[in-house]
Amino acid sequence: MKIRPIFAWYDLWVGAFYDRAKRRLYVFPVPMFGFYVERRTPAPIEGEVGSD
Repeated sequence: MKIRPIFAWYDLWVGAFYDRAKRRLYVFPVPMFGFYVERRTPAPIEGEVGSD
């Protein structure tokens, strides 16, 4: 999981938005200033590709 602060001068909203494609949750507690939380995809375990 990665958390990063962001500043977006063009975003004048307060709230949260989840981007499914990027797997990010954007949170803006005040207009233009917020952060996002990015979930990383788990790495596949070697040897567990499928059933034989």
